[in-house]
Amino acid sequence: MLVAIVSTETTGLTPADEPISIGLLLVEVAPRLGSLVREVDSYYGSREPDVPVEPASTGVHGMTIEMLRGKRFDMDAVNAILDAADVLVAHGADFTARMLATVLPGIPARRWRCSIRQLKWAQYYQVPNHKLDTICDHLGIFRPRPQIALDDCLSLAKVLFLRTGTSERAGTHMANLLAQSDFVPATPTMVQVVAPAPLIEPNERAEPADPWLPKAAPERNDGPVRALMLVAMMVVGVAAVLIWPDLLRW
Repeated sequence: MLVAIVSTETTGLTPADEPISIGLLLVEVAPRLGSLVREVDSYYGSREPDVPVEPASTGVHGMTIEMLRGKRFDMDAVNAILDAADVLVAHGADFTARMLATVLPGIPARRWRCSIRQLKWAQYYQVPNHKLDTICDHLGIFRPRPQIALDDCLSLAKVLFLRTGTSERAGTHMANLLAQSDFVPATPTMVQVVAPAPLIEPNERAEPADPWLPKAAPERNDGPVRALMLVAMMVVGVAAVLIWPDLLRW
């Protein structure tokens, strides 16, 4: 089986950001134990984006817009590796696929595995989080250029091809990952535009929002009725006071 390990560096983290580098490592994997057979091919390239590079992102990967002027991906080389791969693997497939879709629109629909979401790292290592930096530090895997896309691919490969046990029959993390179902990367949620509520004229009554709620009863002009009832109650009270002494004689 051929597996392409994929990583990217970007201008930022929002849906409006773009990839500025792609790292690809194509490897042949033994089907049963998930061990490495050979490295088949690799690619690393960068491009000038159409949006600014966020300072926070430059602080992570060290790239500025000036360093990327005039650079373009070799899409023939990129597509050659992706088309040869049976499965794509990324440490954070949601983010990687979403970013690469800017230059590779069909990439989210390919067969993916996510080594963050689909592997139970806590079952094997006592680490505070599942970031690649953290796992590599815990395992003593040296990373000469962390946050550089191809180096991230190489580091992830070293982690995934580690055996999960001491026996020769023990499979690798790669075997466990490939045994999972295809991972479907999330796509950005479309923002639903809600139309503003219609204006209500001053003398117009608004209907209830829920059709199952009872509608308000129409207003009634019952002022005269209330006045007559009040007069009747006063008459009864006066009469009671007048006849009360006579009742006491009985």
